Amino acid sequence: MASIHFLHPQHIRPMKYGYSLIGVLLILSACTSTPQKTTVVDNPYVQQILPYGHIDGFGTKTDTAAWIAWEFEAQSFVRYQIAYTSCTCRQESINKRSLLYLEIAKGKNGGKVHKIYFDYWGDSPVMPEGMKREEIESGFVPKFVNIKASTLDSIDTISGATVTTANLKQIVGAVLAYHDKKYSNTTIQEAPDIAPDAVSGATSH
Repeated sequence: MASIHFLHPQHIRPMKYGYSLIGVLLILSACTSTPQKTTVVDNPYVQQILPYGHIDGFGTKTDTAAWIAWEFEAQSFVRYQIAYTSCTCRQESINKRSLLYLEIAKGKNGGKVHKIYFDYWGDSPVMPEGMKREEIESGFVPKFVNIKASTLDSIDTISGATVTTANLKQIVGAVLAYHDKKYSNTTIQEAPDIAPDAVSGATSH
């Protein structure tokens, strides 16, 4: 009959230490192994994010994101629809995202605005100081026709609608910067100036 041998306690303790040492070595080897590469999936919609500096009622500029909702390239011009926030200080029943339409002529010396109007007005119908939206659309918006990035500073904002007009200027500047960077590789001569058309200062929404 086979005899049964029991380990003496003095033999068990070294075995415990041995197992513990093996465990520690395995953990250390796992920590020092080459980390696995993380696969980054490109998101094509990131390219539709348009950074711009939003200006509040105190004149403070904050980095904000607009959205290029639509971009259509033709031979001599590019059309855009830009969704952006004009004012952040009014009640939610009024303060929505505006949808701005732009047609920018191509040119080797930079793009030039040829058409601009609101597909959707997301700002107050009447400014706190009493100026109406229609006054901004008819008296201020057409000033952007024939404007380039290099001449944008020639447009002054309107007292009584400072936030609305300042942020329209900011967003037009951001679109022109985007346009000039993307479509700078062209041999097209600069487009001639045009007269503002009726839709450049009017919207049905």
